[in-house]
Amino acid sequence: MAGFVKKTAVVLMLIMLAAAADSEVSVKLRNLCFIDGYKTNQIFGYGMVVGLQGTGDSRSNLTKTSMKNLLKSLGLQETSPLIKNSAAVIISANIPANLRVGDRIDIYVSSIGDAKSLEGGVLIQSPLKGADGVIYVVAQGRITIQGNEDRRGVKTTGIVTGGGIAEREIRPEFIVKTADNKDAIYLVLHDWNYSTADKIIKSLQKKLKGSTVTLADNGRIMITIPAETSLTEFIGTIENTEIVPDMKATVVINEKDGTIVTGGNVVISEAMISRRGMIIEIENSEKKQSAGYIRDSATVQELVESLNSVGAGTADIIAILKALKASGALHAELIVK
Repeated sequence: MAGFVKKTAVVLMLIMLAAAADSEVSVKLRNLCFIDGYKTNQIFGYGMVVGLQGTGDSRSNLTKTSMKNLLKSLGLQETSPLIKNSAAVIISANIPANLRVGDRIDIYVSSIGDAKSLEGGVLIQSPLKGADGVIYVVAQGRITIQGNEDRRGVKTTGIVTGGGIAEREIRPEFIVKTADNKDAIYLVLHDWNYSTADKIIKSLQKKLKGSTVTLADNGRIMITIPAETSLTEFIGTIENTEIVPDMKATVVINEKDGTIVTGGNVVISEAMISRRGMIIEIENSEKKQSAGYIRDSATVQELVESLNSVGAGTADIIAILKALKASGALHAELIVK
């Protein structure tokens, strides 16, 4: 194509089409909603890592004090312990809603001193507390550094896989009382949408004959629980109910690796694009030809296929999608990461 700047590097672009524009995909409610009150919890604490090969804290008074206290608890007196093989860390974890005593939890470890690396270190037994100040998990174990291209050279954070042991159980409270003293649960949509909520309510009203299903406050869906009903069977029925959700038109662009993800409900209005000598006409009717032949496009997928056919690179495609959004021709939320 005349005037088009050739690319000197090969760029990999993955186009994922969630669904065709004219297709309907049923989704189970367990993937669209969660039960209010049944949630993951966060815990955190303070700990010491030992066994480092001279890569620990070098000037931290906090680490020195912590090491003194640790040795004192073991019946040892040391007024000036060496700390280059140890490091002060913050430990954190996510625990499930129905935590049971003895459950194993992954623990995330992060240095808070001037340690150069936690690689090869061992976390000494440390408690993790919730927002209520109660200890739920005790952690200990060898630290593994999570290495990948995005975090190359970062060795001051790591994970102790299965290093946390639950010391206290959690029983989620998700059953509430209605105004007329009936048991009920609330469903909460991950992404609120009135059309999807309406479909959920109508579908559950047909399926749960003995229940009242209504839209409650704060965008929640209230479902009453019939008397003498198996709770597991009742909730299982709700979770396995399928509907066709109304998904918001969205295009997600990752500029770093050139990935573009779009749903099938994303459309483009008539527009004309000119970039680096390349002129493209997009219509919903008759095909037109400009600097290079581009077939008519109505969706992002078709547009990208047309641009690829004339040798456009990832950077060109991303720039064009941004311009289409700015002009109002791209009818979707554009998320750039």
